Amino acid sequence: MIWQWIRFGLVAALLLSGLFTLVVALLGLFRFHFALNRIHAAAMADTLSLLLFIAAVAVAVGFHAVAWKLALVVALQWCTSPLSSHMLSRFEYMADDNLSAHVDISDAALREEGEAK
Repeated sequence: MIWQWIRFGLVAALLLSGLFTLVVALLGLFRFHFALNRIHAAAMADTLSLLLFIAAVAVAVGFHAVAWKLALVVALQWCTSPLSSHMLSRFEYMADDNLSAHVDISDAALREEGEAK
């Protein structure tokens, strides 16, 4: 009986933590004016909040085969989300002509980029 209440409290805490992470990221998406900051806020939100939500579901249903499938979902998300965020950031770096107004870019990085083109 007491174990069910402890499990319920843990599930509620994980869900509220995931919801808090999503709300903070949403505020970051609207508050930040620069695209790279928005990409970072979105990438952090989907990886951390997904982990918290899936951990809550795994605790709620118990550690059965469903929990292993959910762990696979988290692993795939952790592999793909940073890659897509990196590609979007790379595109912003290459496409934005006024990037130096927002970011401190060293001369070495500019020379390397010029040589790559």
